[in-house]
Formats: sequence, structure tokens, C-alpha cells
Amino acid sequence: MRRPVATNAEIEPLPRLVLDRRRLVLRVVGVGLVAFTIGLAFALPPPVAALMVSASLLAMAIERLAVRAEAAEKVHVVARAARSEGQRDAVAQVMSLELAHERSRSVLEALREGVLVVDTAGEIVLANPAARRATRMPMQDPQGLLLWEALMPELGQRAREAWQALREQPVLADELPQIRYAAIPCRDAVYDLTAVEATSRRTGQDFGSVFLLVDSTRAHELQRLKDSFLSSVSHELRTPLTNICAYAEILRNMVPGESAEWPEFVRVIHEEGLQLSHLVDAMFDYLQLESGEAKFANDTVDGTGIVRDCVQRMQAAAGKRCIDLQLELHGEAPALLGDAPRLQQVVTSLLDNAVKFTPTGGEVRVGLGVRDEGWELRIEDSGPGVPPDDRRAVFEKFHQLRDHLTDKPQGTGLGLATSRAIVARLGGLRWCEDSSLGGAGFVVLLPGFGQPRLAAIGAGTGAGGGF
Repeated sequence: MRRPVATNAEIEPLPRLVLDRRRLVLRVVGVGLVAFTIGLAFALPPPVAALMVSASLLAMAIERLAVRAEAAEKVHVVARAARSEGQRDAVAQVMSLELAHERSRSVLEALREGVLVVDTAGEIVLANPAARRATRMPMQDPQGLLLWEALMPELGQRAREAWQALREQPVLADELPQIRYAAIPCRDAVYDLTAVEATSRRTGQDFGSVFLLVDSTRAHELQRLKDSFLSSVSHELRTPLTNICAYAEILRNMVPGESAEWPEFVRVIHEEGLQLSHLVDAMFDYLQLESGEAKFANDTVDGTGIVRDCVQRMQAAAGKRCIDLQLELHGEAPALLGDAPRLQQVVTSLLDNAVKFTPTGGEVRVGLGVRDEGWELRIEDSGPGVPPDDRRAVFEKFHQLRDHLTDKPQGTGLGLATSRAIVARLGGLRWCEDSSLGGAGFVVLLPGFGQPRLAAIGAGTGAGGGF
């Protein structure tokens, strides 16, 4: 806000009356001579002429005082207005600084990354809530404590090393010194730590150091799962490829029709090739679902008929291990609107999972019925079950149960993840719970024909297909 500038009319009268004394003296003398001349012209007595001169001088003095008072009042008004404007400017600047500080504080508190500011002695000046979670006492403000004493020991050691390294590095004109440590384990999390020297490029003043703590636990877990997935896929690919190459090598040295093993070797190569094809198709199918590129039909679907067919086809695999596979219908399940092959893929995947986890001589029960006007499929087994901590993660891609829970066959870990994505695209829900048979129970709930969706369409991964 600009201050008002006094005009010449407001500031010029005072200098003319106060500073220009010579002009004032000449004016007084001139007035006196004029009055004396008039007196002589009218032949007035000297006392009368002197009285006229005195009256004229008195009038000038009164005029001078009035003008001077008016000028002083104008200067006072201008000065008072300037002081008022100055106070308003100061208040506005303070409010602006407070607003900027509050905005910065709100941003820091909202960050998921931890931010710590320390002074030149290593004492904490500022710590946002995300950073406090990495301290020894997360519920207390660490301000005033030494950085390496406030943080957890694993982080504290690295933070002290970074702080000392920053103090020893020269400050360059074009960039600020930076120290970074990755994958620091702390409690049940993994952190990446970055330290930057806070030095003003304009004045060169040292404001201390800023430490950024990034929780990279999820990224490291995903990397671990991907490594496990690649290892599992490599194992699944290696076995059939080895068999195909071995039997092809044998066949290359054999003459067709001269050996009784020729048809058997050809059959093995064909079956191993089919296994490879199914594995590649499963991975490609999941990638399409995850990216949202998979196409879904919008037809009327007989869900009951699909479940019957899947159970009938699975009877052979269950019979080989003496598993009792039963289908129970609870009322008349409603018709569905969706994609029949995709629903068949979900039912087959859940049945195959139940049979794999059920020990020889166990039991698998498939229940189909109505729930809240929706279509409910429940598949329960008498296997080892799924721990509560794994009941959500078991639907994640690349996830496999811990090896000590069961001796299940090796797999890619995409079956349940694919089912999750399909159920979400069909507008349904899926979850895992305890089974009345003692094992795991997998439930799929889909909206009946004409009913609203139970879950929003996720971004391919079935993000809405949860509980």
C-alpha cells in the first residue's frame, strides 16, 4: 500500500513564513512606508500616522499567525496520516508473514515424508508428525534434542554420519551439499534418508541442515514380491522347458516308427508345451486385467449352471486325492449380468485353490445361494486355512502363503489376484474367512440381474473389490 504524498500546497506555506526572514523584513518596511506616506499625503498628525503603521503591522502579525497555525495543522494531519499508514503496513506485513508460516506448517504436517530441521549444533529445530514416528518417543516433540539421540538407533547412526559429512563438505556456489542413505531398516519399516545443507545462496548464512525421511517399506516389499514371483515363474518355466528340450533331443536321434517310446515322447512334449502355454496365458491375462485393457461382455449369465459345470470338471482332480467335493444349493440363485467365461474363470480358480490346499481324504464344500438379493458363492475346505493377517494379502499379486503352512504345489501366485480383478470388474465383492470345515472359506458376492453394483470398477486390479 503506497503512502499519500503531500502536495506543494500543503508543505510550501510553512517554509515561506518561517525560513524566508528577509522577505518578511522587507514586507514590514514596505507596509510601514506605505502607511507613513498615506499619512503625509492626508496631512495626518505623526501620532495618527504612527498608529496606522502599528495597526498595519498588527494586522500582518495576526495574518502571519493564522497562516502559520493553518500550515502547522496541515503538517500535523499529514504526519498523523503517514504514521497511521506505516502502522497499517507493519500490521499487514506481520499478518502476511504469519499466513506464510501457517501455510508452510500445514504443508509440512500433511507430508507423508518425515522432515527434520536441525541447527548448526545438531539440535532439532522442527519435526513434522511423519518424522516423529521415526523417533524413540513418537508422541513427544523432539525439538531441542540432538538429532541422533532423538531418532531410533538405526536411523540415528546414519543421521549423525550424514550430519558430520555435510559439515565437512565445501559449499559450492551452484548446488547445495547432499548426503543420501537408502534402505535403512527401522522397527518394522524401511527408510531412505536424505540430508541437505540449508545455506542461503544470497547471504551465505548457515541455517543448519534439513533431513528427509521417506518410508520406502511398500516399495521394498513389492520388490521382494516381484523377485519371489520371478523366481517362481522361472521355476515353473524351467521344468517343462527342460522336459521339452530333453525329449526333443532324444527324438532327434530316433527314427519314427522304429521305437515304441516315440508316441510317449511326443505326448510328453505336447503336454509340457500346453503347460507352458497356460502359464504364459495366465500372466498375459492378468496383465490385461491390471491395465484395464481386458474386454468384458454384458450378457445374461446363468451362474448356477456355470458353478455346476466347474464342480463336475473338478471332480476328477479331487477324486485322485480322495477329496470329497460337494455342491450345495441354498435356494434359487438369481441370474447375473456379466461375462460368463470370466465368471467361470473365477469359480475354477477358487476350486483349484481349495483342492490344492486340502490334504488327501479331506473335504471341499461349494455353497450357492442368495444373500441380500445378490448371488453368493461360498467355497470352503478342510485344509490348513489362511491366517487372519494374510486374508487380505492373499488376493494381492505375486503373494503366496508362507511355506510352513502347507506343502502346496509351486505356482505363480496369480490365481487369486486374477479372481479379485474379475470380481471387481463384475461389480462384486470377495473375501476370505474361516471355514466351518476347519480350513479356509472364500466368498464371492455379485449383484443379481438389475441390482446396483456392489463395488466400483477398479483400475484393472480390482481395487474396489474388497470387503
